[in-house]
Amino acid sequence: MEHGSDMIRPTVAPRVLTALMVVLFLTLTTASVEGDSEAAELHVISSHSHDGGAFTQGLEMHDGFLYESTGLYGNSSLREVDPASGEVLRQKQLEESLFGEGITVVGDTIVMLTWREEVALVFDIETFEVVGNHTYSGEGWGLCNDGTSLVMSNGTSELAFRDPEDFTVQSTLLVTLDGQQTNLLNELECVGGMIYANVWRSDLILVINSTSGAVEFTVDASQLAASESGPSKGVLNGIAYFAEHDAFLVTGKNWTSMHLVSFESGQEPVEDDDTDLESVTSATGSPPRAEVLSLAVLLGIPLTLLILFLWMSGTPGSPSRRRIHNPPATRASTEGDR
Repeated sequence: MEHGSDMIRPTVAPRVLTALMVVLFLTLTTASVEGDSEAAELHVISSHSHDGGAFTQGLEMHDGFLYESTGLYGNSSLREVDPASGEVLRQKQLEESLFGEGITVVGDTIVMLTWREEVALVFDIETFEVVGNHTYSGEGWGLCNDGTSLVMSNGTSELAFRDPEDFTVQSTLLVTLDGQQTNLLNELECVGGMIYANVWRSDLILVINSTSGAVEFTVDASQLAASESGPSKGVLNGIAYFAEHDAFLVTGKNWTSMHLVSFESGQEPVEDDDTDLESVTSATGSPPRAEVLSLAVLLGIPLTLLILFLWMSGTPGSPSRRRIHNPPATRASTEGDR
């Protein structure tokens, strides 16, 4: 009977639709999971001495010179350090009322944040004399220069992009790790469209996409922290890009050593110490995600069209036609060792 097929359709179509929708959901979910951050291995190239009395807050390489800022009231300073020997070549002590934080080079000056004093000091890079200052609201933690803006952290999950001239906020960026906000962002380093960030009281280094705020990959530096045995050893803090070696200098608060390191993506082997950080980033970041999302789109579009076709051709004009309804979508206040 011709009516037989019409009677079967309301039963079969919903089942087919349900199955196809499950497939589509799993496809898109897989794309989302595959787009999560990747882990990169830390590769130690060499280790060097570091002043164990330095409560490191910022680290910056510029034209072959290493600059370091130290914290604590009454002991904060700006230093020039020999990266090979760790010898302090010169330093400028801050007033006892100031707690030094992150630094970055801007032209022929060095800008240094302060923790709770809401002022950024501007030093002449040649003389270390204070030649100006900027004011801001809230706490200052880390600072880096991306070539256009100064990127500043304040211990939350939000980064502020500031004008290098007047320090006004141009925009903000929420940082997420696998879809979740990540707090306590500390010392920063800007390299090639990425922001490398220490996380306070953590041995992780996060590599953040400066456009999306997503953490592209993480680096576990616990092996470096474990190698420190000094009684005053503090947390991992301080990361500076060393362009000459295409690698990074990292250290910690009151550490007696600093290390020249590169990052291995795990997806593309690194053959020597001269790690190409751009290739590491692309091996662990956007390309794999783009491929997965492209596959999801290729599968998702025809599945969606098929679902729409079956839905529209289910039982035209039938008052008992069933509809499928989707369910509705469902700053650290105490810092004793800042």
